[in-house]
Amino acid sequence: MRILVGARGSELSRRQAEPLMAHLRAAGHVVEWRNFTTRGDRWQDGPLDKTVGTGFFTRELEEALASGAVDLLVHSFKDVALERPEGFVTACVPLREDPSDWLLLRRDAPEHPRIATSSERRLRFLRHAFPECPFTWIRGNVPTRLQRLREGSLRGEPFHATVLAAAGILRLGLDLSDLRVHPLPFEHLLPAPAQGAILAETRADRQDIVEALEGLHHPPTARCVQLERAVLAGIGGGCQQPLGVFAEILPGGSVRLRAAFADEEGVRRGSAVGPEDAVLVERVVRDLGW
Repeated sequence: MRILVGARGSELSRRQAEPLMAHLRAAGHVVEWRNFTTRGDRWQDGPLDKTVGTGFFTRELEEALASGAVDLLVHSFKDVALERPEGFVTACVPLREDPSDWLLLRRDAPEHPRIATSSERRLRFLRHAFPECPFTWIRGNVPTRLQRLREGSLRGEPFHATVLAAAGILRLGLDLSDLRVHPLPFEHLLPAPAQGAILAETRADRQDIVEALEGLHHPPTARCVQLERAVLAGIGGGCQQPLGVFAEILPGGSVRLRAAFADEEGVRRGSAVGPEDAVLVERVVRDLGW
């Protein structure tokens, strides 16, 4: 079977797709690759926020899948809108990578570094965690942001630190030995819904692709991501909401679900433990004030 795989054009997107493509090739399929530049990739005019709408990093990919220009999409799951296009199905959700965020600092960073981020979630939470630190915005893929950090200047002004998802750094295998690396505890910054997870998506009429990827599907990751996205839906959705949420399956099968929402006044938190997913989501959303 010939399968044309589509994803965003960054090196990270390629690395995320490689295990799926290798799995398909090992099963005897002919796999080809096509990359896309999305509206989110082209946006360099400022930080993203909840006003940019849905599908910011996926719209062009979804159009290609719907038209038959590609057969399979590979997304960073956190970029996928809550309402997926009609006729699309999950091909697989592989095992999740480290979902945490890392604070990366120059070796010469002062006590209160100037931190650059493009994420409304990271900005709002870190302003509460580190009120003495100034902040600015940064755009670009992971290597671009690291290069700018090493240069130490943005738009003619110095900066000393940035925050990146651990999953992207680990998948790219980047050398950070010249930087100070601080994994941020969940008490400071919970991950975005589905951070570290990948979604492989196809059309409903391509059950042959779903079956071909069955061996890579990881049900615990899929369940946790579904819970996190349900909390996002419960507060009104939008991939740029200042919401952190993380679900983990405990020994015995129960789930611990934690969430936090940051606004100008402070951080609201919610948590619940139990076996019933719908009940957990309802409790946490209520704790957050919705």
